[in-house]
Amino acid sequence: MWKNVLGQERAKENLKRIFQSGKIPHSFIFYGSEGVGKDAAAIEFAKLLNCDNPINGNEACDACQSCIEIGELKSSLLKYIIALPSGKNDSDEDSNPLEKLDKEDYSNYLNEIDCKRINKYYSISLPRANTIRISSIRQMIKDIYLTGKSGKKKIFIISKSDKMNINSANSLLKILEEPPRDSVLILTTSKITSHLPTIIGRCQKLKFDNLKKSVILGYLKESENSLSNDEAEFYSELSDGSISKCDDILNNNFLELRETVVNLLSALLSGKYVNLGAEIDSVVSKKDKDIVKQFLMLLILWFRDLIYVSNDVRNLIINKDKIDRLIKFDQNFISDNYKIIKLIEEAVKDVESNVFPELLLFNLSINILKNIRRKN
Repeated sequence: MWKNVLGQERAKENLKRIFQSGKIPHSFIFYGSEGVGKDAAAIEFAKLLNCDNPINGNEACDACQSCIEIGELKSSLLKYIIALPSGKNDSDEDSNPLEKLDKEDYSNYLNEIDCKRINKYYSISLPRANTIRISSIRQMIKDIYLTGKSGKKKIFIISKSDKMNINSANSLLKILEEPPRDSVLILTTSKITSHLPTIIGRCQKLKFDNLKKSVILGYLKESENSLSNDEAEFYSELSDGSISKCDDILNNNFLELRETVVNLLSALLSGKYVNLGAEIDSVVSKKDKDIVKQFLMLLILWFRDLIYVSNDVRNLIINKDKIDRLIKFDQNFISDNYKIIKLIEEAVKDVESNVFPELLLFNLSINILKNIRRKN
């Protein structure tokens, strides 16, 4: 049912109209930011195209065998194609790519697909899976020309289709030039400009917008009812209209990481360098670049909020539950917030350059302190 796709009313209305017209294009590109529901909508549209008992003439029933099997990603009518790691005998590009995966990679693949079954907004991530391989496209070509079920459509979803290399893309073009009547191909991507113009030109494009804050808040209240209103507001602001980004933030415990930001600044301003070192250690201890970058992002947001406090633009503040701390800082200190933000952004680039993270954060802290002075 379309309620399985959060927000995206414009995109859903377009898909409803296309279905009711009876003139179904052979190929689509669903494009928009990561985690806004492109895959979820593609799966829902696949249900609708094959539903035995559509509701209101434009909505899958979610109850017939076809809907259930497609929703579980276990239907012969649906092929879900993703980037895969290199496998054994990978030079044989005409064999089934899943059969070439080693035991560990195949187990990881099954686990990721299970996560996608449960949560259609889940972003599949496999180690070393950087490319949609030509063998995957060639297997799709074999499947697409097989005789399907009478009155049904075979749906092929290529998720994160921008991961196709040039060989995969050229192979895909052959299908787009001569598509079978009983098949629909849906590419989903957050990087439409990465596709060949010839592919874009042969697909019907459908834009997916970033989700409204109210949609993210509704999702949070339903999935994480233990969050306070202020915490939900904080997460929804950070999510930037993306459900998958929201899930990442929840799973990485950003509230705890933000407390580290507050504690680090407190230790820095009070000259308690032992405490400063302890806070830095807590960030770098897992030796995870992503955690360091997340910490730096939260640090940027803190000083951005200070700009809003100084200019009395309270409605734009992200750390709303920390407003008292922000106001107290603004009352007691003068800081060059724009310069500090620039310093932090440069530090984010240094993380990617493999600069020793402990030294990076300590030097950044000292440079931040140079741009803050106490009033009076």
